[in-house]
Amino acid sequence: MSNQQFLKQFFASKVFNIPKYQRSYAWEKQNIWDLFHDIQEALDTKSNHYIGTVVLAKTDREDIFNIVDGQQRITTLVMFIGVIIRKLEAKEDQDFYRRYYVKEKEQFKLTPLERDKLFYFQILDGTLTLKPESKSQKFMSDAYEEMETIVNNHIKDPLQFLKAIEALSILEFIEKSESDAIRIFQTVNDRGRGLSRMDKMKSLLFYFSNKYLSEKYDDAINDKFGEIFELYDDIKSIGEDQKINIVNSKLFTEDDLLRHHHICFSEESYDPTGQQVLDNVKSKLYQCRKDNDFIFLDKYISKYLDSLLEYVRAFKRIISRTIENEDYYKLFAVLGLSAVYYPVITQLEKNLILNKILPTKGISVLKMVEIIDVRVLKIREYAGKKHIAEFAFNLNNHAWTIQKIEEHLLWFNLHEISNDRFKDYLSNFDYYKQTGLLRTLFIDYCERLRGSTYSIAELRKIMDNDPTIEHILSQNPNFKPRAYGFKNEEDFEEYKNLLGNLTLLEKNINSSIKNYDLVEKLSGYSKSKFKMTSIFATSLSTTRSFKKTDLLNRGQQLVEDFAKRWWA
Repeated sequence: MSNQQFLKQFFASKVFNIPKYQRSYAWEKQNIWDLFHDIQEALDTKSNHYIGTVVLAKTDREDIFNIVDGQQRITTLVMFIGVIIRKLEAKEDQDFYRRYYVKEKEQFKLTPLERDKLFYFQILDGTLTLKPESKSQKFMSDAYEEMETIVNNHIKDPLQFLKAIEALSILEFIEKSESDAIRIFQTVNDRGRGLSRMDKMKSLLFYFSNKYLSEKYDDAINDKFGEIFELYDDIKSIGEDQKINIVNSKLFTEDDLLRHHHICFSEESYDPTGQQVLDNVKSKLYQCRKDNDFIFLDKYISKYLDSLLEYVRAFKRIISRTIENEDYYKLFAVLGLSAVYYPVITQLEKNLILNKILPTKGISVLKMVEIIDVRVLKIREYAGKKHIAEFAFNLNNHAWTIQKIEEHLLWFNLHEISNDRFKDYLSNFDYYKQTGLLRTLFIDYCERLRGSTYSIAELRKIMDNDPTIEHILSQNPNFKPRAYGFKNEEDFEEYKNLLGNLTLLEKNINSSIKNYDLVEKLSGYSKSKFKMTSIFATSLSTTRSFKKTDLLNRGQQLVEDFAKRWWA
């Protein structure tokens, strides 16, 4: 049943609940400003602005409705109204609007997801003391601050603006059950609204469960996708906090989890797009319907749900370890494990193999993954992508022993790039191509020079200070290249980015020495906490010289050291 009405009518005699399968709050500051401008435009033009559809499902209580679609807008509007109410001059107006839109007696008009309840309620009460602990709470906090800025600086008449909000037009769908509401949600969103492939996967599975399996998996789909959305928010939050370059990127979405999982779940493609994943699952489901094979349909949906959830759970466990474990932090935050290997490392975690020790090499599987990423993936980028995908899928076979895992990893490490080729790459390394790789090589080298590994606190401090790759002979020199053994400026250009001319340096020291001549850089290098740089400073203070031959010799020494450390 649909009904277009004003927002004031929509809120009348209703209490709203966000069901646990929904997404967490995710509106950004720009969304808040867009909403404000829409309301202001409606106020200025005296028009009724349409803000879209809301799909509701009835519950056991006549006045309580679950929001199946539209929770982001309604959650935001309630927050916005709450901020405006506190600026109204008349107490009777404050009391009336608060009862109508925010809270009547002890009942809040809208209850968000369980993990955000207390945080959201404090915002509505104007008593926020909690610090945001999840990505959704950070969004809520930012939205709240933006709303206060808008109300304090851009709304001249709060009561008039509140009446403009009440006059917003909304299309309401109320369905008798959750399953009916979700079907309406699918229909509405399929007509032009952008949904993620993960959203569409949930809708697809729900449709087949609801229509062909007598709603058998409806609750499981809602529960498991609700957990997946929550896990994804946690993964993104950790990625941002730990500065994991791939996970931290806006380009990394829940659809990447969907794609990476499918590599483990199906042999259809070793590099599927989100749409290909959706099409693959859809074809399986429709084939079952065509063949009237509802036993297989039942098993397929059950298996897919369990597999997808377990994959995301395992990936979150891995990412969470970057908070306290040095090895995981190095792999993800310092080196930046190549995304092509995410399915493998997650499968290894699911099979409880990732932290096991390789029997002949005496290192953990995780450290072997790091060696592979340094030697193979960072150098050849997407080398062996098909092999990697096949390995990820084959790890579903529980016959894998730690001996077989080691055998495969050692084979892949050597098969994709020989020692000579690795050394050749390092000898001709252009640091612009892989700063994560060079940072890892140098930090690891510093650990070995000082005789101990960095603690997680030390590593985090290093990365927070944004260590730089320093050119010993400056990129833009204030010297004549011939004086340092180079034929001319073109000759210097060929060598300036090679390993022998590079070291690790704190950003503040790098900024202070700029493009100084070599001897003038000496005092800065001596202050560095990075052992490779302070040792170089000691040597330089004795020789007072660093020419082309020195650059080449130093580079060769580093190449030999790195090839031995990152072995095959």
